[in-house]
Amino acid sequence: MFYLLNKPSWISSFWEISKLRKLLNIKKVWHTWTLDPLATWLLLVATWNSTKLIPYLEKSQKTYEFTFNLDWFTETWDLWSEIHFLPKELIDSNKGKITPEGIEEILKKDFSWKITQIPPKYSAISIDWQRAYNLARNWKEVIIPSRTIEIFEYTLLDFNFPSVTISMTVSAWTYIRTIAEDIWKKFWLNAYTINLHRSKISNLDESMSFKLADIRNHEEMKKFELSYDYLFSDFWEIILKDNEITKILKWYILKNEYWLNEWQKYFIKDERWDYVSLVEVKNNELVILSNRI
Repeated sequence: MFYLLNKPSWISSFWEISKLRKLLNIKKVWHTWTLDPLATWLLLVATWNSTKLIPYLEKSQKTYEFTFNLDWFTETWDLWSEIHFLPKELIDSNKGKITPEGIEEILKKDFSWKITQIPPKYSAISIDWQRAYNLARNWKEVIIPSRTIEIFEYTLLDFNFPSVTISMTVSAWTYIRTIAEDIWKKFWLNAYTINLHRSKISNLDESMSFKLADIRNHEEMKKFELSYDYLFSDFWEIILKDNEITKILKWYILKNEYWLNEWQKYFIKDERWDYVSLVEVKNNELVILSNRI
């Protein structure tokens, strides 16, 4: 089963998952797309055999709302490290040059469609089996290669110097702190992100989420269960007979005798309409991607 948690600030995803395990009294719980503990965000969580399907959701696009200030800066680009004040003369000389129209122009020119970015060294990226933020905190050299990401949509929500608030829909593996940094560099200023909120994951929004602090027992969570057909709307479904189900559960590869589309993913259901497996049609065969889902 899948659930959409609304994580509060200053709490890690690991801590949220630990609380959920205790609430459900189960061990097999995992999540997708971690974020900074300071951020508030939607956290998609899977339990039991649903965890096998997490890889097929990892590439979903996401929407963030973030705010950064242009008068101070920090080494981590957020509130995790010491704040350094910019010279008042520098702020005063640039303050009048920064306008909503100017920000919109920068977004349109430099932050539309595909761009490259270098994730921050204070991030959870693995470098030689170590987290980048651990290397950075120990004053080790951190070299992170650039990556190509996509920006599908953006909106300037508010500008009241020194604060800028933007909503942005981006591809997977996008670092919002880097987006914010690249924007404020256009103004020849330093800054830091003071607020980061993930408000949407693909077609999942906050109306489908809940806060763990508001849940007292397992029964109250049932109304927030997310179905496979909603989460995986691009996957099709087929019902097979019990003898065919038995073969699939034994990892036998069946011939495509069902007129299924090549390279399409299908959920296999049994005659009771229960989900059994996920397969993909390749070279006229049903290749099993995951069993007992």
